[in-house]
Amino acid sequence: MPYAEVAIDAPAGRPTYSYGVPDRADVSPGQLVWVPFGPRTVRGVVVAVTPESSHETTRPITSISPDIVLSPRQLAIASFISSRYLCSLFPALALFLPPGVERQSEVVYELAESYGDSMAGLSGLESDLVRRVREQGRLTAARLRSGDDGAGVQTALASLVERGVLVRRELPHERRAGPRNEFIVYLTADAQHLTAERAALSKARASRQLQLVEHLIARGGSASSGELRATIHATPATLRALQSRGLVQLEERRVWRQTLSTCPTNPSPVPVLTSAQTAALEPIVAALDSGTFSEHLVFGVTGSGKTEVYLRAAGHALATGRQAICLVPEIALAAQTVERFVSRFPGRVALLHSGLTAGQQFDEWERVNRGNADIVVGPRSALFAPLHRPGLIVLDEEHEWTYKQDDVAPRYHARDVAREIARATGAVLLLGSATPDVGTYHRAVSGETQLLPLPDRIGSTVGLPPVEVVDMRDELRSGNSSLFSRALQSAIAETLSRQEQVLLFLNRRGTATLVQCRHCGHVFSCPRCSVALAHHAVRDRLVCHRCGYVAKIPELCPRCRSRNIRFLGIGTQRVAEQVKESFPSARVIRWDSDVPAIERGGSGLRDAVRGGHVDVVVGTQMVAKGHDFPGVTLVGVISADVGLGVPDYRSSERAFQLISQASGRAGRGVQPGRVVVQTYEPDNYVIQSAASHDYRAFYEAEIRYRREAYYPPFCSMVSLMYSHPDEDRCRREVERVHGTIVPEIESTDLRLTGPSPAFVRRLRGRYRWHLTLRGSRPGDVLADLGLPRGWVVDVDPASVA
Repeated sequence: MPYAEVAIDAPAGRPTYSYGVPDRADVSPGQLVWVPFGPRTVRGVVVAVTPESSHETTRPITSISPDIVLSPRQLAIASFISSRYLCSLFPALALFLPPGVERQSEVVYELAESYGDSMAGLSGLESDLVRRVREQGRLTAARLRSGDDGAGVQTALASLVERGVLVRRELPHERRAGPRNEFIVYLTADAQHLTAERAALSKARASRQLQLVEHLIARGGSASSGELRATIHATPATLRALQSRGLVQLEERRVWRQTLSTCPTNPSPVPVLTSAQTAALEPIVAALDSGTFSEHLVFGVTGSGKTEVYLRAAGHALATGRQAICLVPEIALAAQTVERFVSRFPGRVALLHSGLTAGQQFDEWERVNRGNADIVVGPRSALFAPLHRPGLIVLDEEHEWTYKQDDVAPRYHARDVAREIARATGAVLLLGSATPDVGTYHRAVSGETQLLPLPDRIGSTVGLPPVEVVDMRDELRSGNSSLFSRALQSAIAETLSRQEQVLLFLNRRGTATLVQCRHCGHVFSCPRCSVALAHHAVRDRLVCHRCGYVAKIPELCPRCRSRNIRFLGIGTQRVAEQVKESFPSARVIRWDSDVPAIERGGSGLRDAVRGGHVDVVVGTQMVAKGHDFPGVTLVGVISADVGLGVPDYRSSERAFQLISQASGRAGRGVQPGRVVVQTYEPDNYVIQSAASHDYRAFYEAEIRYRREAYYPPFCSMVSLMYSHPDEDRCRREVERVHGTIVPEIESTDLRLTGPSPAFVRRLRGRYRWHLTLRGSRPGDVLADLGLPRGWVVDVDPASVA
């Protein structure tokens, strides 16, 4: 009997487990299977098939999914992810599985082979359950519990299993979306027969049948059954009647669900490249022609035409028989990008992201797997699309930390995984940004990545917009306590008078970021997280931005019973309200995560802005990333200091990127732009560098700090976070692990920081303490540490706060 080494979907102690292959079953590496694990049946992926088992006793594979097999390359990349990010193998393999295969197991009951026909000793309910199972051969627990006494049935089933009457099994339960089919109705009668039958139908007063025939004639002889139901309310009986008369026939066909990638669009004119674009494209084309791995950073200011370089590179990849992936940092940006690609490559683009319906995801994945689409656009998960000949991988806005998965394992960064995929396939990795990640730019300066500069805006005679830095301390001293400085207030009025658009950026949601009793100082905080509740005027509620807890606004302080409650701080809702008060005729929209996802993820908000139906956009980082709004000529950064005080070594980098990206939304059309940055720290190097559009100055200051403090890119970093409902136990566990690690790193270059409480000390009811390990190979120490449940290991964390 052959055996299969299977990576399983369970908190397992070993990378793989050995299972027997059933007789006459065809199992190969990469196959998705279901296997028993303890009392449950779980998913697994076959990693190897061997003649001997690696364990003394094995159980057989329960079932096999013959249509889902990962390729050797996908198995190798998953192994890299598992090793690089210190996670078990199955979650890494699951990244490559088709959408919707997160199938659940289903509990079923069967009669035990040793049980006869006797009902002696069984209660009435138990006898009834045994009889039902015997009649059907096998019944699900859900069907057996479908009566009024569900709890009693569950108790009886447990008793029958314990006494050996019934056998309880867990079997895989398929819940995947599938292809959509529809019937096409064709007229089959010749002209003479058709004329005679129409007359006969008219004489018989079969009006519904006659109407359907007339509709088919008007539609050129055919129409879908769905269209006939919707337009003339055709019924199956009507169709059967016409079939019996020999007038029509039905043919079933596959229908592909529509997404933005399959919507018809007008081809856009191909622009003439600038000299800088041409120079950037030449080494990319040469690398594509050579078929060997290379990495390039398109370092272009906002509006410099980076997307056109991506499009030309993708076109050349297709011309050489290869395929392309273009990743974007947000689902909201996928619509804008996919439209550009579809207009250039109609019928060849697939869109993959979690905002699609299950059926749409199924269809798009199938189009790619079948080779019907050879360009994939989407956020980080699109990197794992089943392209068979990838030749180009693009990460637009590569600096964005949404490319890092940090909520569940594997906590991978798409940039690093893309690099590994490109190496394995001989593809070109193209990174693009106006404000590159400090580590990426360091690689370019060091020669590991080729730097391709695009220093100027396309078609602009004035270049990047001038930035005015306003010292809000002076505003307060002059008696202006408004959200808007005098300069910004005046600039908004001037812009609206010219019928141009304004974008106001603030990276905080809500109306007030702090609600406090002014009598005793009590701050209203989340009962589950150690953060203050924010006030949202639209819902008139207090909201925790960490866990989503919602509470009514209290009339009295719970500590001192005072009514003197004040709302402090500002968020996007308050900014939008202030704009409406100051400029009543202005059409204002908010663009943040409080806006329904369907509005943000589609093209509704974007089309409203681009179509000129909005005067002022108030938004968070969602609106600062990569959007092209030609009508926006003024950008106001309400508070440039947000995020600067966070105790995280990346806080300065993030603040610079956000201010620069927001500023880059101004003046992208024919009219010149202007930016007003409000701050209480006008002399901070982050503010000064962003105001002068000087990435290099920011980089030089930041890289000196990173080198001196021994932070990435001069080392690797791993965060170890432990959480527990009891803080004392949480602290003791972190101290225990700290004591375990210290002896292991004494003769290495590794540095261990902590134990210390996390910046958000309590989250969703659990206290959090952490350790940080820095050095050349911190993962080597942690690989065999054997951390218990409650620990999260994050390699290259997005934040260490």
